[in-house]
Amino acid sequence: MLIEFKKWMLVPLAFFTSLCYSQSTELSEKKIENQPPLSNQPKETQAADKKLDFLTKKASYAVLFVGDYAKTFSSNVDMNGNHTTDDKASDNGFYLRYVRLQAKFEINKITAQVLINLADFKNNPQTRVLELANLKYKANNYLSIQAGQFRPYFGLEDLYPADILKSYNWSNQYTLFGNNGWQSFQIGAAVFGSLSDLKIPLKYYYSFVNGNGKNQVADSDNAKHHMFRLEYKLGKYLNLGGNVGFSRWDGQSAKAYGADLQFEKKISPTLCLALDTEYKRGSNLNAYTASKLVPKELNDYEMQGVYVIPLVRKIIDVDKKIGVEFSFRYEYLENLVKAGNPLRIYTPMASYILGEDYIGKLSLVGLFVDYNKSIPNSAQYDYNQILLQYQIRF
Repeated sequence: MLIEFKKWMLVPLAFFTSLCYSQSTELSEKKIENQPPLSNQPKETQAADKKLDFLTKKASYAVLFVGDYAKTFSSNVDMNGNHTTDDKASDNGFYLRYVRLQAKFEINKITAQVLINLADFKNNPQTRVLELANLKYKANNYLSIQAGQFRPYFGLEDLYPADILKSYNWSNQYTLFGNNGWQSFQIGAAVFGSLSDLKIPLKYYYSFVNGNGKNQVADSDNAKHHMFRLEYKLGKYLNLGGNVGFSRWDGQSAKAYGADLQFEKKISPTLCLALDTEYKRGSNLNAYTASKLVPKELNDYEMQGVYVIPLVRKIIDVDKKIGVEFSFRYEYLENLVKAGNPLRIYTPMASYILGEDYIGKLSLVGLFVDYNKSIPNSAQYDYNQILLQYQIRF
């Protein structure tokens, strides 16, 4: 049976590899073949282009497709981790996580970005579909200015695109802090830059956002989130980051702060080791608002969390950039420090990858969720799950 299973598994893996590799090759060849000769351009277009010779224009497009098949092995827990006592929950099924369409336009020092998640049409498209929509102006390496809807620079995960994640999904810490306006997609402005030209290995970020989520018609209050981040390169392979944020909520001071460490080193041309770890603590504004206690102090509603992700990547075919990758994420999270229900999640993950930047990836993921107290008929309930995740980027 084991031999037959291995033979059976070789078929989808071979198909996945050939599909991704052939598509990337065909796309690049078609781009060259379909390029029209300059002599066939209309005279009007040529004349207009000559008037704009001082502009450097670029445009790029990308599509990210990510889906899962999930199977839960805990009784009365559905595939989304929700516990029910009526025995009607579906413990397995397919899930479309991302169908992201990104467009990027550059004119001289100005960059415009748009990111749409088409998979979110199945939920609430008014508040979920549009993720990035912003303008960025780079004066020099010391100063860039950004405005619109973007992810404020407050932690490692705000700096990673969805297709370069080192686990199967964002951490629960990222989701919790994002729901409270400290991370994830927000509307506002930012300035950032690097001092590397001065031989100082330091980057700085300042974000000024509404703090009430994405795709809002207007800000719901006068409070704004001010967030600062510094990154210092400790060596060739090690980066240290520090974050601090301030706001006002219901006439009280709100805050968030944290630190993170990032390590990545190539042991050889085909072997890479990496490690991410991050700790954050901050005001849980949603929990404070939902509380019916009178009076109440914002300092009594704080959340905190830490995670660590070691990773090993091995390239097994240098020419085709085919490899395998293994990671393990441990996460500890408290939605309320003094009166919450602490959560521990263990997430081992093995991936078959195409390209160092994940043009294609097929992953087997284990998800082991452990709460201090399991609460029936809620999402705060222990469960174990296995996912098969596939990712293709065009």
